[in-house]
Amino acid sequence: MKKFDEKKERIKDAGRKMFAAYGYHKTTLDDIAGLMKLKKNSLYYYFPNKESLFLELIEDEVAVFLEKQKKILDKNIAVSKKIIQVLNELIHFVQQRAVKYSIRIESYLEMTKVLREHYPDFQKNQCKLIESLLNEGMACGELIRHNAKQLSRDIDLLITAVFNNYYRLSEAEFIYEVDFDSISKTVKRLISYIFDGIKK
Repeated sequence: MKKFDEKKERIKDAGRKMFAAYGYHKTTLDDIAGLMKLKKNSLYYYFPNKESLFLELIEDEVAVFLEKQKKILDKNIAVSKKIIQVLNELIHFVQQRAVKYSIRIESYLEMTKVLREHYPDFQKNQCKLIESLLNEGMACGELIRHNAKQLSRDIDLLITAVFNNYYRLSEAEFIYEVDFDSISKTVKRLISYIFDGIKK
């Protein structure tokens, strides 16, 4: 079993590199097998298709991210600060992955679109987290009554728009070349405006 797991991890590493360089649609199992100097048929023992490999890679990343977020949720601080910290963690997480995997902006934008179209649960989980924090804020009297579900979706759209705006306006080829400090400041400023409107 150890050899199986080791080889599977090597395939996943090769998949990360190919998806980061060429995006979801342009990457094939042939490409991944070629990078590993294997025949494509040998990959089917581990992954039945490209979609299953991509999904497992996303699940791995989401599990790491959720663990980081859980530490923030357990803090005894104001809900508004928790939400800002959660969103800053998201920005930091994207930046770390961009550096680690040398993700091209074009590839990232395409993979984000694929993720939203084919794996909507990942987006829903982020919205549910924000929604639960907004509900917590109302329950403890920190926030006025509002539609937490709708606001969580609006925040998700806002953050996505900020990321995409910085990526598209940048002349950078790779995501790690984008100014993440500016992204963080913009997000913090916009979220502060929102909380100014719903704080008691």
